[in-house]
Amino acid sequence: MNRVLRLLPVVFALACLGMGGAPKITVRFYVEANPRDTEAFSTPITFTNPPRQAFIEKVPSINERTIRSMYPFQAADGTWGAAFLLDNKGRIELEAASTLRRGSSMVVFVVTKHGIHQVVDMVIDKPVRDGIITIPKGLTELEIRALAKEYKLMVPAKK
Repeated sequence: MNRVLRLLPVVFALACLGMGGAPKITVRFYVEANPRDTEAFSTPITFTNPPRQAFIEKVPSINERTIRSMYPFQAADGTWGAAFLLDNKGRIELEAASTLRRGSSMVVFVVTKHGIHQVVDMVIDKPVRDGIITIPKGLTELEIRALAKEYKLMVPAKK
């Protein structure tokens, strides 16, 4: 019994470490799936660029855990965009997805406590090797504020 009481503070401390809480906002990038994939691997979706019915993989290619920093900017249509610098794992995942799935689409979802927002879908037109992925438009000002609280802001390089 004495031994159990000595382990109790250690167990409590370890439990508290895992209680950091979920992020207030998540950003996930899903790649278009093969239409012949089963429901276990893909989910139906309506793409907007170009408008069509298709499927996306159930597991995101890139997620918020691989983002190191971000650079927000105002898009031409009045919404917001953001460039995300990925960590090494994210850089490798982005390079693999953009190389192997060239010609297909990637769709971005932002999830907050208020709901899920399908931001934009983009055609994968070339391999991306620098570890920077950009959402060109579609983010709201509130989403940008939440992302700025979650991630370090990138400083643009001087010319």
